[in-house]
Amino acid sequence: MRRGIEIPRLRRDGKDGLAEQIAAHFRGAIEDGRLSRGERLPTIRLVADELGVTRATVQSAYRLLAEGGLVRATVGRGTEVVAGTAPHARTLVSRAARAAGDALRGGPVPPTLPIGQSLLADFGSLQPDRASLPVDAVADALDAALRDDGPALLAYGDPAGDRGLRELLARRHADALPADPERILISSGAQQGIDLVLRTLTEPGDAVAVPLPAYPQLFGALAAHELRLVPIETASGNLEPEALARVLDEVRLVYAMPTFQNPTGSTLDSAQRRAAMELIAASDVPVLEDGVECELRFRGAELPSLQSLDPRGRTVTVRSFSKGLFPGVRIGWLEASPELIAPMAAIKRFSDLESSPLLQAALGRLLRSGVLDRELERLRAELRTRHAAARTHLASAMPAGVHWSEPEGGLSLWVELPRGCDARRVAIAAARDGVLVTPGDAFHPRSRSVAGFRLALSRAPLDVIAPGIDVLARHVRSETGVRDGGRAAIPLVL
Repeated sequence: MRRGIEIPRLRRDGKDGLAEQIAAHFRGAIEDGRLSRGERLPTIRLVADELGVTRATVQSAYRLLAEGGLVRATVGRGTEVVAGTAPHARTLVSRAARAAGDALRGGPVPPTLPIGQSLLADFGSLQPDRASLPVDAVADALDAALRDDGPALLAYGDPAGDRGLRELLARRHADALPADPERILISSGAQQGIDLVLRTLTEPGDAVAVPLPAYPQLFGALAAHELRLVPIETASGNLEPEALARVLDEVRLVYAMPTFQNPTGSTLDSAQRRAAMELIAASDVPVLEDGVECELRFRGAELPSLQSLDPRGRTVTVRSFSKGLFPGVRIGWLEASPELIAPMAAIKRFSDLESSPLLQAALGRLLRSGVLDRELERLRAELRTRHAAARTHLASAMPAGVHWSEPEGGLSLWVELPRGCDARRVAIAAARDGVLVTPGDAFHPRSRSVAGFRLALSRAPLDVIAPGIDVLARHVRSETGVRDGGRAAIPLVL
């Protein structure tokens, strides 16, 4: 399939038929010029295999397009577009923007509470509880920064970021790397960091290896850059060396979240990290290491970053305080060799000039005073308690055949249902009873049905964990056909 035309993402919540969704996707591509007269749709076999549907479903979709006068099927030539704009016709909006819009509209929407239903437990939000945000400390830091350095902080700053803050961050995760502020670039959140890496290290049409299931905002970022996702399918959703070896030769970049992976919570051990980086180091493929939850470890020893294991200096690590402390501040940072930081800083300069000098100054004060580390320690203790409570109640409430991960940190864990179960149906039913959870199809680029869901604990106080899991377990039993409340569920080893 030519660059810029994506296989559709399907919603399997029953609102629209699968054939109708496939037809609507290609109809939109024809109407907005991404598919021109004379071009051919992807083969029925390709679409069926990519989406995990029957060929008959795709045939029905193509028949709907033909009945609308948009395509014509010809033996030996496939299905050809006969309507829409002529080749090379310009449209107002760029192909990249259209691809980003398609990704935004096409992704599965997590279930929401019905009107009038009160919230019992929020296992869906992967962000700090608003009640625990350090509002007073941030306000004091902002006041002090303005009082001491107000004129400078309300003017333009350094595109690379405040040097004092960069020095603090460089020392924070030094590993075996130099604690050099020239290795740090401040970004407007980790999401901008990911964008800067993609803009610096890839070209449209390149392939990016992504372990699945994965952070869903990554899919839209890849689409906006016209990049092709090459899946690494593993049980853990992580960069397992054997699976990586099968795709490394065909990709231009590897994405990995080796510590407390979103959504599974899995972590690569030291041996796996070294094996993966030995494979990569024998190539010229750079690595985007997502480290946004690495500071949320509540048990076990800290592990070396992938960047510290890369002798080539071709790994960029994205970090942020958003997941643990305050997502609205939008301050993240990139760690990399100065040779990679320089071009990313140049791109950032022409994108937004710089991240807020005022917010950077306040963050620096919070770090130097120890406030942020005390907040992180409090959060780690809270997460340790919540994870333990969740594991205990999953073991007592879930029926046989249900498995779950046991992370050593992070905001969430993964619950795997027996094969054939539809986690979206479970999530929709649970929402009707006031319990929110994110089904697994949100973490796959094709929105396929997934027998698992992410259980986030960052907005789930201890007193709601047991009743919330009871609701989920009841609907899991209904989905699996279990009526006896069996108690043989076991942890999932990732």
